[in-house]
Amino acid sequence: MHPEIVVMELLAVADVPGKKLKAATVRDADRQYKIVTNAKNVLEEKVGKKIVVARPGAEVPGLDEPVKKANVGGVLSEGMLVDAKMLWGGSAGTAIFLDDDYEVGAAPPASKPRPKEAASEVAPAGEGLFAKKLTKEEKKAKAKADREARKARKAGGGGAAEAEAADDADDAAARAPAEDA
Repeated sequence: MHPEIVVMELLAVADVPGKKLKAATVRDADRQYKIVTNAKNVLEEKVGKKIVVARPGAEVPGLDEPVKKANVGGVLSEGMLVDAKMLWGGSAGTAIFLDDDYEVGAAPPASKPRPKEAASEVAPAGEGLFAKKLTKEEKKAKAKADREARKARKAGGGGAAEAEAADDADDAAARAPAEDA
């Protein structure tokens, strides 16, 4: 990877008037840069996050010439934001944001890192797709406990016909073959 492709901190994001562009202010260990981009994931709420930038002189895979300062949409851009396709062959058109572990001014990772907070953002542990599946023994124990609870409710009063219908439905569910994990 070229030494001018580095991790920087996103300091500010502003719209370029009259264009579908944004001017991002970023910093490395030495100074600030203004980068003009059309990446849709560069947003004000991402200020403070780490982002991968190609400084002037960087040789970026997929580009014929090294990155240089250029006037983009009437604003001087001092480099470019790097997308996953340029570094790792992933999707194009979105800036690469990294976890806070990466040092400002350091080289980006050689392969696409897995986000640390992704699992907790998708679903809290124990819910949805990440719920623990019961073993066959656990299912049998749960069915037995459910039957005993129904018997206790039935003995304590309530509608006998409703309790019996619930018993039949629950017993049928308990006899169903166990799902494979």
